[in-house]
Amino acid sequence: MKKIHILGASFSGKACALKLAQLMPELEIILIDKEVDAQYIPNGVNDQLRGKIIDLAESKMELWNDEEICQRLIVTHAEVLEIRSKEQVLLLRYPNNELKIEPYETLICAMGSIAKSQYIKGSDLDGVLTTKTFKESQKALEMIKGKEDIIIVGAGIIGIDLAYSLSLQGKKVTLLEATDTIQFRQFDKEMMIPLQAEMEAVGIRIVKNVRVKEISQTNSGNLRLISDSGQSYEGERVLLAVNFRPNSHLLESVVERSLDKTVKVNKNLRTSDPHIYAIGDLIALPLSTIHLPYYSPLINQAIKTGQYLAYHLAGIDLPPLQQTKVIGSHSFNLYQSSVGLTEEEGSLYEDLVSHCQKIQSDDNSSALAWLKLTARRKDGRIVGCQIISKDNHLLLINQVAQAISIQLSDSELAFQDFVFLKGESEMAFLLHEAALGLFEKRLLL
Repeated sequence: MKKIHILGASFSGKACALKLAQLMPELEIILIDKEVDAQYIPNGVNDQLRGKIIDLAESKMELWNDEEICQRLIVTHAEVLEIRSKEQVLLLRYPNNELKIEPYETLICAMGSIAKSQYIKGSDLDGVLTTKTFKESQKALEMIKGKEDIIIVGAGIIGIDLAYSLSLQGKKVTLLEATDTIQFRQFDKEMMIPLQAEMEAVGIRIVKNVRVKEISQTNSGNLRLISDSGQSYEGERVLLAVNFRPNSHLLESVVERSLDKTVKVNKNLRTSDPHIYAIGDLIALPLSTIHLPYYSPLINQAIKTGQYLAYHLAGIDLPPLQQTKVIGSHSFNLYQSSVGLTEEEGSLYEDLVSHCQKIQSDDNSSALAWLKLTARRKDGRIVGCQIISKDNHLLLINQVAQAISIQLSDSELAFQDFVFLKGESEMAFLLHEAALGLFEKRLLL
């Protein structure tokens, strides 16, 4: 019987394993992960602090509940210490510290990403917390109990979500951001005006242009953060909300990697070693707007790369994978979503034009929706969209993601069909108006 070993039982590894079990029932699938709670969704801390769940263990992926297929998987709880590719074996360490050599035929690497900082001295101190894994989240929840003064390093989507959750608990929150705007990877600066206003209204302190270089412990037990320009900030606990990085250290000197430590793969997700594949947060997929590899450690990317590889290994051909980089969240009474490139980032590759369509009441309370579309100036092809609104618009950003995938222009997007129902479809009409506005603006250039 043919065997496949999968390293990592989180989203990409589990998605691949289950799809393989469905497509190739005769296959022996060995799923290896040192974490017992590998299915943990990293947003669990926020859900518990916001009262959506009672226990952190409830924050798990519930989409895969086919017991018959799950029972076909051989799950091994062990840590992989080494991949010996020349011998095609793995060195495993079990919870009882027993070491074992495990031979493999085909190896799928799905070790995910890590949230630790490699650049901040002292980031391993006990009061410096992350929330990526179940154990890290458990520790974070326990250590912030009874603490009132929390510093969050990083004002991206992770940091802002945590700031909102902590504010609901009455905590004093300081956000330190290295750039001159919040959520700079997903939103242009002007689109963050409503969100920043909501944050400051509930007492969140936002400090920009601060790059933390060192964390130390004070005599009182607090944590002191020092920036590269010598500024000092002090709090009882520190939460690192820095960008995720590929957990690819086991593949160093085993397969080819890029400078950012992502694993290089071909269109079938095979590495430079013909017996090893890589999926999920280990790899960068081509961004459809620029056709260049782009690292986006997102759950949807993890699931689709795992399932894609399963189809390939089952002999089913699919078009090469691309991505649009779509994200969405809700915090501080605002839904926030983004797809594609921001205007600032996209301008590095193309000559762009943008248009922002707004719905906003005079008192800024009963209605607020901002939608920004960005397109190539030469042909109007949509390259990005950002939406901020008080109403839930998250399905709308998926529609724009599809428009970007099939390379629609502003005029083509404007004249797509949409439901018009008074009181129920204002966001769809806002997208229509934004696309028209962008098209007309481009005509006048």
